[in-house]
Amino acid sequence: SEIGELWFENRATVQQEHFASALATRRLDALLAASPAPSRKQTVIVGCPADEWHTFTPLQLALLLRRRGLNVIYLGANVPNIQFAETATAVRADLVILVAQTLITAATLQQVAQMLTSQNIQVGFGGRIFNVFPSIMEAIPGHLLGNSLEAALDEVDRLVQSKVKAEAGNSINQEYLAAHQFFTSRRAEIELTLRKHIQPLGLSPDSLMTGITHLGDNIAAALQLGDVNYVSGEMDWLKTLLQAHHRPSAELVHFMQSYLQAVDHHINSAGQPIQQWLANEMTKLGG
Repeated sequence: SEIGELWFENRATVQQEHFASALATRRLDALLAASPAPSRKQTVIVGCPADEWHTFTPLQLALLLRRRGLNVIYLGANVPNIQFAETATAVRADLVILVAQTLITAATLQQVAQMLTSQNIQVGFGGRIFNVFPSIMEAIPGHLLGNSLEAALDEVDRLVQSKVKAEAGNSINQEYLAAHQFFTSRRAEIELTLRKHIQPLGLSPDSLMTGITHLGDNIAAALQLGDVNYVSGEMDWLKTLLQAHHRPSAELVHFMQSYLQAVDHHINSAGQPIQQWLANEMTKLGG
């Protein structure tokens, strides 16, 4: 946690963060490998949906569930959607646990959960993003495991001991469905227009491209999950990045204004939820 905060504040390098994470992960891997054989008959699969690479929390959960005697199959990071269903069917899993830390991977998790529950496979889920925005759980079929490892362990015990019917995820309104469809289909044009007109924000071209892609991914995910305001919680990293490079907030306002104009140009009124969110963010920044 500490090394992650230092990296976020630009006080630790990527190399330092990777080294610390790899060291901690190796320790957990060793503990998991040394765990005794399962003493209970229930089988639980633990893994991260596609594009989710943060494995420390699910690895901890897998270790603690193994110590409770469950037969745990740990699939790790970036698991293709279909692999969850294939593995769950092959091993007759009592529960599949999906972990997402970001808004982007929460949207991917939603797709996996929909696929699994449609096949009557029980799903539990959790991760950082559900603590930041608890209402995201309403869009996902399955069982939220709680906001801590301790709560998750108890909820997993409850779910594997007695099959509990999961609530179906809430449906998304038509305005959001249309905005998501138009945005994803015209996103390449929106981002090309943006790159042509924005100032460089005092960052390297690679950093700028990363920022554009990251924002687009978060907007698409938020629309899919039913509330574009979720993106606000994922904007802090960009603000901190600019502060670390001693860039004025006016540059971010200009970036957001340019994004709004590009959305308006390419998808017009269909992009109203995105446009409203961008306008609100500019107001917060004093633009």
